[in-house]
Amino acid sequence: MLKSKKMLMTLCLMLVASSLAACGGNNNGNNAGNSSAPASSEAAAPSESASASAPASETSTEPPKPAELTIWPDTSEDKLAVIEAAAKKYTEQTGIAINIKPVAMNDQPDVLALDGPAGKGPDLFYQPGIGSLVVKGLVQEVKTTDAIKDTYTPEALAALSQAGVLYGLPLVTETYALFYNKKIVPQAPTTMAELETIMKEKTDAKKQEYGFLFEAANFYYAWAFMGGNGGYIFKDNSGIYDINDIGLNKEGAVKGANLIQSWFTNGYLPKGVNGDVVGGLFTQGKVGAVINGPWAITDYKKALGDDLAVVPIPTLDGGAHPTSFIGVKGWMLSKFSKSPEWATDFAAFLTNEENALEYFKQTGEVPPVKNVLSNPILAEDPLVSGFSGQIQYGIPFPTVPELDHVWDPMANALKFITEGKDAQASLDDAVQLVSDKMKMAGAK
Repeated sequence: MLKSKKMLMTLCLMLVASSLAACGGNNNGNNAGNSSAPASSEAAAPSESASASAPASETSTEPPKPAELTIWPDTSEDKLAVIEAAAKKYTEQTGIAINIKPVAMNDQPDVLALDGPAGKGPDLFYQPGIGSLVVKGLVQEVKTTDAIKDTYTPEALAALSQAGVLYGLPLVTETYALFYNKKIVPQAPTTMAELETIMKEKTDAKKQEYGFLFEAANFYYAWAFMGGNGGYIFKDNSGIYDINDIGLNKEGAVKGANLIQSWFTNGYLPKGVNGDVVGGLFTQGKVGAVINGPWAITDYKKALGDDLAVVPIPTLDGGAHPTSFIGVKGWMLSKFSKSPEWATDFAAFLTNEENALEYFKQTGEVPPVKNVLSNPILAEDPLVSGFSGQIQYGIPFPTVPELDHVWDPMANALKFITEGKDAQASLDDAVQLVSDKMKMAGAK
């Protein structure tokens, strides 16, 4: 759980940045330091005041410069354009060519496991957290200066670390909240009872009109209602997770699952609802409210204009808040990189103030870079309050590899639950499958 006010305020600023990113942003800050000498070498590190566009001179202590570095970004076209632009600048400054090979983010670990040992893998690849990358031997420690580390929020660095060892540099942080269309929902719901009233009054399935939609069978989103009701994935003891204590079929999680099921039983949500349905109907003006993240602002704003608003997810019975996931995506240093110092330097360059700012201006995704988050213009965006409010109740993903074994069983369980099958039995089956998968993978 998020325990300190300092952490909460930092994460609130992240989502403040997000909504402005979608509307264009403005770079009025100083460019943070990076240089042509690898940031991972203390002797070769740039000064803290060095400009990202003005590399420091090379020194005799820097490691041999490779002719080329290879990176695997995700395949999203809007993200590729800004990465390509940054790579071009880096090549101009260092003379190192950047080979950009897009690989779907979810496929990267499996592909790297084959290509890495064969010498065909990347120096850097892009992942949503550390997961099982350490256990699988796919990453190596990122060794960089304290000055570079201090440019990021500590929570973001922690999300890409395991047992105190850093394996990547963060580019994006994210959570989700409640978007609503003011034409359909003039006043934002603050409680689940109010949201359910909107569902009842605004739903006409025959016309494909709904008061509220979300991806109910997607554990990423469904977790908010399960965790908010007291459920847990692995028991969290001050950041130490007990993988033998799984809470996904305990009382709180079951209560959340039953709540979701009731929306299908009452006809408020259509069976098989997915992201395309949610986004498509919302942008067509047929849905009052949806749950999504700041990455959706650009499309939603384009479709709804000033009728778009964002608020925290309404409170549950008893006043508890739904607990949205907080995730961090970053550039991971491949175990198979032959130039880890320069790969680290390029990762630091991709995520420095100048390039991070440009990244969220182009993509709407939030970089956890302190100087970007402190931009005063960000707080003026009218969409920001919803995300900054929701982040207070979010929780980070458990930083244990066993989390990988949770997603598929929970997706299946939620599918069954949305189809009317008993929630307790479905979750019992899911937890048993998670336990079996962990044991097969060697967990103790």
